[in-house]
Order: sequence, then C-alpha cells, then structure tokens
Amino acid sequence: MKTFFAALFPASFCLLTACVSPPPEVTAQVPLISKSTLSYSSAEVLPEDLWASLNNAYQGNSINSDYGSINVENTYVSAMGHWCIAFSLVKNDGNKTLNPQSKYYGQDRRACKSDSTWFFISPLMTDYNGVVND
Repeated sequence: MKTFFAALFPASFCLLTACVSPPPEVTAQVPLISKSTLSYSSAEVLPEDLWASLNNAYQGNSINSDYGSINVENTYVSAMGHWCIAFSLVKNDGNKTLNPQSKYYGQDRRACKSDSTWFFISPLMTDYNGVVND
C-alpha cells in the first residue's frame, strides 16, 4: 500500500502541473479576412415610405417602389433578434434615388427591423471573392 501512494503522488503532481502551464502561443499563417475589409459600426435608417412594403416582405417577393424594385432573396432573424431581409435592389425610372447608389443598389443587400424602424445594414466585406488574400 505504501508503494501505491508513493507512485500515486508523483503521477498526480505531473497531472496537476500540466493544468497550470499556459497554452502554447498560436500565430495565424493565413488571415481569415483580407486587409481591405471595411466594417461599419452603425446602420442607416431607410426612408419611411419603404417600411410598410418591407413589413410584408417574404422570400421570392418582388416589391416595386419609387426607389426601385426590391427582390427579396431571404428572410431571417439576426443574432440580435431583429427581423431581417436579404434582397437585391434594382433602380427603375422612379423619381427617388438612394445615395450613394453603389451602396444601396445591387445584389446581396441587407435590411433589419428594430421596433418599427427599418435599417440598411452595410456589408462588412467589400470585395470578397471566395479567395483568401495575403
């Protein structure tokens, strides 16, 4: 029995010291996102005359407005619990324009609703092409 405890003490000491040592330092060889990534800290309120139309948006729906044709690609609930839509916006001959046009018009745009207000969510990445840039 004495030899059992004599062997148990060094083994438990080795296990306990392994738990106390710091983890190895890790460095990334390839960045997860490119250096040209832009991020925005705030969302922008969409014009109020679009809110009623966006409230009735569902996947596959096309909404015609004075700003253009909104083609709803998907609807989802964000991580913060907001109702959101993914859409494309195509400019038409309407008398109103969202500026800058390169930001609002095109594919893969996002808008989310907080309370009764709809916000345009700017893309986090501006030129993702599926390839990691060094």
